[in-house]
Amino acid sequence: MRRYLRDLLRPSLATLFFRYYLSALLALVLIISAVGVVIDQLYTGVDEDHARSFMRGTVQMFKQELQSQPEQDWPTALPKLATGFSYKIALTDLKHLQSLDDGQRLDIQRGITRFDENSNLLYARVGDGQRVLVFGPLDFAVPDSDSLLTDGTHAKALWWTLTGLGFGLLVFFFLRPLWNDLVAIRGTAEKLAAGELSARAPRAKSWLLTPLSAGLNTMAERLEGQMNAHQTLSHAVSHELRTPIARLRFGLTMLLEAESETEREKYRAGMEHDMQELDDLVNASMSYAQLDQGQIVMQREHTELTEWFADLLALIQPLAPAGVVLELACPTADAEFDRKLMYIATRNLLVNAVRFAQSQVRLQVDKQEGWLTVVVDDDGPGVPQAERERIFEPFHRLDNDRERNSNSYGLGLSFVRLIAEQHGGSVFVTDSPAGGARFVLNIPEHGAADEPL
Repeated sequence: MRRYLRDLLRPSLATLFFRYYLSALLALVLIISAVGVVIDQLYTGVDEDHARSFMRGTVQMFKQELQSQPEQDWPTALPKLATGFSYKIALTDLKHLQSLDDGQRLDIQRGITRFDENSNLLYARVGDGQRVLVFGPLDFAVPDSDSLLTDGTHAKALWWTLTGLGFGLLVFFFLRPLWNDLVAIRGTAEKLAAGELSARAPRAKSWLLTPLSAGLNTMAERLEGQMNAHQTLSHAVSHELRTPIARLRFGLTMLLEAESETEREKYRAGMEHDMQELDDLVNASMSYAQLDQGQIVMQREHTELTEWFADLLALIQPLAPAGVVLELACPTADAEFDRKLMYIATRNLLVNAVRFAQSQVRLQVDKQEGWLTVVVDDDGPGVPQAERERIFEPFHRLDNDRERNSNSYGLGLSFVRLIAEQHGGSVFVTDSPAGGARFVLNIPEHGAADEPL
């Protein structure tokens, strides 16, 4: 049900139309109703004042005629006085006026003439008693009906004027955040186009443009990350190329100056080794760039853990120096991951551990609550606290003799981090109970197959 409602409210042309159409319709109805209340309040009493003003002379005449006679003769005298009038004129007691509210009856008792708009009846007390004259129903002709400036016309003009102003203000305040968001997004896009990749759009205040600003910021973050990674990789590759190129230049010079075939063969072999090193460096850099830019498609497969990691450990065993033992602790279970990428990540962790281990390397695999954890321990010198984040950067190597003398380019652990992130996981290094370094790779077990990275 929640997913259905989320899909129903997802931004689309239909939801956009109904959202803003219904909002505008509801607002218009509320504005018209509010203006109607205002108009009623402004024009309340206009008809009553007109009726009392129009009937003042007639009321006064009837009061004088009746008061000139004894009160007991009023019922018989009134029909004679009412002859010739187009409306009824009656005499009643105040207590019989049940259709009036308490305020109207109190005014009439005080001698104030009142006009009831609902029944079009005019009430006027006669004398000092409780006798009340009732005129009507009255049908007033609109005064000066040829003029456009009547009370009805005024009311309609005021009604539509207030409605138009209210709706205009509503549209203005509705469009204002949209406009501000559009201006901010346009400014951010212009900055990005000018090369300012750190520019970000502020969080949109309007529901309509929130996905647009979020998408623009996500694109900017990815673009900035890729550009920074590209620059870092380019600088690092340029730095790494200097050494083999310098050796090639030196070997070429020595080859030209060699005096014997043996010396020339020696320098040629060295130059071939440097060429191979250059080729390996370029291939590794291209593979890293492809993985970092999401050009590799991840394909998750169900894998039996014990057999798969045992085969991997057997492939690493020949790389271990004499006296270094490789151990495996793995449960009998299945998990889902990209085998090729997991092979690269685990192999790089093991090769790194074998390079520094004194006597043992331990590979421990665990599966709990939908997460697959790969732990590699060694009893080497470990990783200094200050280097534990930097060692995952491309081409970064520890400043020690074993690292400098190895054939590593400093990309192995960078591959591990990229692969972990592409799986939606993470990798970090800490102290190992064996005395060296412990690398921990965590990836979620399940994921969508054939998902572009």
